[in-house]
Amino acid sequence: MFDLTLPWWELILRGGGIYLTVILLLRISGKRELGQLTPFDFVLLMLISEGASNALTAGDDSWLAAVIVITTMLLLNAGLGYMTARHARVERWMEGRPRFLIREGRVLYAALRKETISNNELMAALRQNGCFRPSQVEYAILETTGEISVKKRDDDGDEAPPSKNRP
Repeated sequence: MFDLTLPWWELILRGGGIYLTVILLLRISGKRELGQLTPFDFVLLMLISEGASNALTAGDDSWLAAVIVITTMLLLNAGLGYMTARHARVERWMEGRPRFLIREGRVLYAALRKETISNNELMAALRQNGCFRPSQVEYAILETTGEISVKKRDDDGDEAPPSKNRP
């Protein structure tokens, strides 16, 4: 139960390395992946966990090995939280920046592609905010949490521009 088959420092390196690798891969995958957990995302996270479990302890099933690896990951997580809260550059890298998806009623398709958001997902977010067409939206922003914030236009985007021939 307490006998390690690996040196304690190797367990710390393994735990820290896997933790940082998974954080990096999740960060690269984009904001949407972290903010909106679909059934596919849930299965993926379970498989990542299973795949990483053997790499964490290299087959050392002792209680002490698990404690060392878990403590290492908790300390790294606390350290990253501390750094994120105190350094804007670290926060930007870890959390990213919000991105406009719609500006003044116009969909920014390049932003949708970059963030891997389908048109259906965007339209669902608009409908949740009482908009049924992009023209009804002042702006829609993909937040760093993965949620889409929507601000409706004041004029509702339905009116035609005023005619010059009107009295």
